[in-house]
Amino acid sequence: MKINKNILLGGVLTSALVLGACGSNVSADDMEWETEERNGAVTVKDNVETSAGTTAQEAVDKALKEFDGTVTDVEYDEDDGVYYYNIEIENGNDDFEVKLNAENLSIIEQDLDRDDNDDNDDRDDNEVDAAEKNTASSANSKGDAKAADAFGGDKSAEAIEAAQERFDGILEEISYEEDDGAYYYEVKLESKNEEYEVKLSADNLSVVEEELEDENSERGFKRLQAAHEEAIISLEDAKQIAAEAVNSEIDEWKYDADDFKYEFEVGGNEVKINAKTGDVTEIDD
Repeated sequence: MKINKNILLGGVLTSALVLGACGSNVSADDMEWETEERNGAVTVKDNVETSAGTTAQEAVDKALKEFDGTVTDVEYDEDDGVYYYNIEIENGNDDFEVKLNAENLSIIEQDLDRDDNDDNDDRDDNEVDAAEKNTASSANSKGDAKAADAFGGDKSAEAIEAAQERFDGILEEISYEEDDGAYYYEVKLESKNEEYEVKLSADNLSVVEEELEDENSERGFKRLQAAHEEAIISLEDAKQIAAEAVNSEIDEWKYDADDFKYEFEVGGNEVKINAKTGDVTEIDD
């Protein structure tokens, strides 16, 4: 059963939070910020512990450790018996959304949307510094390898190397997919000013097609660099977790470095795994 949501828009509470089984309502006029610009420390007024044993304030604090910016939306909700907080944060042209388990505040899922435009050229040094905090390590991280080493022992590591021989950039995304019976690797690399995408035959890593685009987002590149310093689980471990989750063989997979997310097609199911914690975040049939 869905519960009413507690929504904080631009720091203003627009509805009450229903605290699960206790049946109590919590309401507040707004959120208190450290500055008039609504940045720095934030305090949730009338902060009350939910039935899951945590508070909205604790969830907001945890989210701000993952991404530096202004909290624009907080929801407390339930899905298949699991209670969670969904928190949205803005920082310039970046929008970050994170779903936290309400019991222990572990990350269930996180997503970063980037709006790259010419306005990025006008940002100041403080904005760049803030962006570098976006990939702060999770306290529950189980990863033990950096992205550069996570694919060791798999042919995908050779695909990444082959792509980097053609373009000087760092890994943004890699996938292993099938098209008309032919399997291939698709590798996306990024530099400060350009984004490169290449499709390589899985048989011999020959180039099937490639594309180069301008990418004018220094802040986005710095964030990707920082992401590569975070510990993640290896592709081999992620494959094992995904296969065990639905007891079947893996058909296709993808890794997104920006979002620390593995996605697998396994026996007709889509399995998503948090690359930092190794937790299965979603299974769709």
